[in-house]
Parts: sequence; C-alpha cells; structure tokens
Amino acid sequence: MIEFKHNGRIWRTDSVDEAVALRRKLEINDQIAFEAGEDIDEYQEERQQVWTPDAVMDLLKGVGFNQRRFLKALAAEESPINSEQILKTLSLNSEEALAGVLSGLSKQLKKLGMKTTDLYGVSVKWTGKTKNRSFWLSSEFRSAADELGWPDNWGS
Repeated sequence: MIEFKHNGRIWRTDSVDEAVALRRKLEINDQIAFEAGEDIDEYQEERQQVWTPDAVMDLLKGVGFNQRRFLKALAAEESPINSEQILKTLSLNSEEALAGVLSGLSKQLKKLGMKTTDLYGVSVKWTGKTKNRSFWLSSEFRSAADELGWPDNWGS
C-alpha cells in the first residue's frame, strides 16, 4: 500500500502508478481552484482520510460473516438502528452475542490501523435500568463503499 499526504489528508493507493495518477489529479484540482481565486491551504488541519474503496475492500475481506451482516444492517439504514433490531437482523439471542460480533470487527479494524469510530458511531441511552444502543455507519465508509457498489452489488 502506498500512502501520501496532500493538503493535510492521507491518501492511500495500491500501486505507485495509482499514487502518481491520484497526486497529479489532486494537484490539477488545486491549480483549478487557485486560478478560480480560491485559497489553497496546504497546512489545513490534518484529518486522515481513512476510507477509500481499497480500505473498504480490505475490511470486508478480513471480517467474518456476522461482521459483514452487521455492516450491511447499518448500510441499509440512513438513520441510526437500535441494537434490538440488529439482534433480530443477525439472528442473535443477546447483547453479549452482539458484543462478540463487535469485538471481532474491532480486532479487524485494529489490524488495518483504524478505530471503531472510523467505521460506525454508537449512542447509549438509559431508560430506567434499560440500556438502549443505536448504531450508524460513518459517512466516509458509506461513501467509499458506494463507489464499490457495496452492499447492493455484492452477493454477501
């Protein structure tokens, strides 16, 4: 994997040729923006772009069946989905079983140098003694996955 920084963001590609082509495209876009009178701040706040189509592929190839099903459940919804619905969708019988799925996903993300917050968000609300969790997919992952046609054009 090739990594390079451009305007404070990290870009990843699989080959040198892809890296050179992407770098040229980014520089051309900067030149067009400059000529249009826009400011190009090369020292903007650093924000690592984690999700590219290649990174999505790496994750999807490395996770297990239930982790993919969890991600598909999140991808199917534009708004947060509660853990009760996820349990039904994944045919899991407890929150502990879901925790196992999330643990496996977390381990795969760690192997890729990412955090769970790069992939999904979770909100926890308590109603009396009842814990309600809601999950949503990060917009960056969703966007990169859309480029691949995932999950719609994938068999699993």
